[in-house]
Amino acid sequence: MTQSGRAQRVAELIRQEIARLLSKGLKDPRIGFVSVMSVRMSRDLKYADVFVSLFGEEKERKSSLIALQRSAGWIRRELGKVLRMRYTPEVRFLEDQTLDRVYQLEEVFHEIHEERKRAPMIKLSLVEIVEEFRKGNSFLVTSHVNPDGDSVGSILALEQLLRAMNKEKITCAMADPVPSVYANLKGAKKIIDCTAERPDFDVLIILDVSSLDRIGCVAQWVDEKVRIIVIDHHLVDNPEGTVGFIDPSYAAVGEIVAELFEVAGVPLTREAAHCAYVAQITDTSAYRFSNTNSRSHHLAARLLDTGLDVSAISREVLDIISVSKVKLLRLVLDRMEFRAQGKLAASYITAEDIAAAGGSKDDITGLVNYAGNIDGVQVGLLFNAHEPGKTKVSLRSRPSFNSAEFLEEFGGGGHAAAAGATLDSPLEEVQPMLLDRLEHLLEEESA
Repeated sequence: MTQSGRAQRVAELIRQEIARLLSKGLKDPRIGFVSVMSVRMSRDLKYADVFVSLFGEEKERKSSLIALQRSAGWIRRELGKVLRMRYTPEVRFLEDQTLDRVYQLEEVFHEIHEERKRAPMIKLSLVEIVEEFRKGNSFLVTSHVNPDGDSVGSILALEQLLRAMNKEKITCAMADPVPSVYANLKGAKKIIDCTAERPDFDVLIILDVSSLDRIGCVAQWVDEKVRIIVIDHHLVDNPEGTVGFIDPSYAAVGEIVAELFEVAGVPLTREAAHCAYVAQITDTSAYRFSNTNSRSHHLAARLLDTGLDVSAISREVLDIISVSKVKLLRLVLDRMEFRAQGKLAASYITAEDIAAAGGSKDDITGLVNYAGNIDGVQVGLLFNAHEPGKTKVSLRSRPSFNSAEFLEEFGGGGHAAAAGATLDSPLEEVQPMLLDRLEHLLEEESA
């Protein structure tokens, strides 16, 4: 069952508050180390099922769970002080064994990952990629964590291409939810996440990224029997595909997918063009980024010839801003910090900010651009502490600074002018470390 937007917001607020209570307010010696993994609300919001990971021996874990269950009444009363709800939900604690399964499979995944890296990917032409499609029987199509317009649009356009090629067994999956702004693209609501059962597939198609660790939990479905096709426009070392097509001259993977329609001799429908167009305009910022070239405009003309209402699409994807996003933007601007003689601008957002604004992670999209677009700024930076112990970093930069290269050592990637990374450290550690390093680099350049 998929939770509604309000239920998701309530669940996240409850998760954060219970995590805080366990670390600071609940003093019970029977409770060992506990991690609050997720919260699922009932349809009427009267019950909150709190899934926790428990550590230690079986006896210690059972003791912790019993203690938590007996503390549910007190925790509910504490929640009532922060939840602005007429009825405070009943709290039910359940053990989440996800981490156990992850630890059991981690070594297997690592071996597969290393084996893929040792076997060099065979580079193919677009014609040969289409032939790979023809040979496949069942497909899983995916992309990177923290999906954007190019990843979602490319997945959905490619699914339509495969169906037009008479392929019936196609599953689209992503580790993270599809941002609401792309929900109207054909097929978006059918994209599954990792809570679903493993689909049957013999071909994995990875778009807009070329390593298994960048597709998140979807990688748990990959074994040595799966043939991996990579289609990307980021030039990286050691792509992990069996075969693939990687060309950084394309402004978006959506452009590559649009060309695959022509190579395959498949008519480009308006629905597929809609997906590819969203991929293109989001990755080029409506043809304003330096990755835009003449091919981008030629492809855009082909997409528009299908009858797209570009005004409606642009308004929906680029222009409309939610009230919650406006509130978060105000915070970002109020917190803007300048360093390196105005060459570096940075701000931050926390999970508490998102909850207070009544928003979601979707509302963070694009806020970093306000830092990068300031006159005189060479590097704009936004820290997003939306998960406990993790910090997402987004960079926007001018041609004199390579954002993707800078974030590579932190496991990130992207483009020279726009890149991101997620660090497994809290905001209070990541923020000063990256700002000091960036300030030093920018001052070195001007010395």
